[in-house]
Amino acid sequence: MKPDCIFCNIENLLKTHIIYSGDNLYAIFDSYPVSPGHALIIPKRHIPSIFELNHKELDELIHVLPNVKKSIEQRDLKKLYISFLTNSKDKKAIFFYKKMLKRLEKNSKIEGYNIGVNQGKVAGQTINHLHIHIIPRYQNDVPDPIGGVRNVIPELGNYKKINIK
Repeated sequence: MKPDCIFCNIENLLKTHIIYSGDNLYAIFDSYPVSPGHALIIPKRHIPSIFELNHKELDELIHVLPNVKKSIEQRDLKKLYISFLTNSKDKKAIFFYKKMLKRLEKNSKIEGYNIGVNQGKVAGQTINHLHIHIIPRYQNDVPDPIGGVRNVIPELGNYKKINIK
């Protein structure tokens, strides 16, 4: 446990954000979601890398992943984000919660998921404590979803459209 790490201090999280808390991992709704229902699975042990998970953590992850998906799908996400708006003082989080409510007005049916890890600073990891993103996807939430996580390198993401001469 690292005292200055936001993810090591689970007791400071709003109870409404917590989806799951087990022996080795916990799951929360992301405070800055990119999609309604965006959640994080986080080890309780302070480790920066998915490659450092031990067998107990990996076993729990396998069981937690489908349960987090189910929890997201069973929630009334509109009510959830309204409650987050009511209880938050974080201006950035409020901005994101309002965006999620607008997206839910357009479409509230989850039809897919991206699951990913930003591993290392060059891969976009901003908090040096492992967190696995569970991102629900909605029809037409982006113009062209082909390539999914491959789009972290935009010009190579959609391998179907690459024209080789």
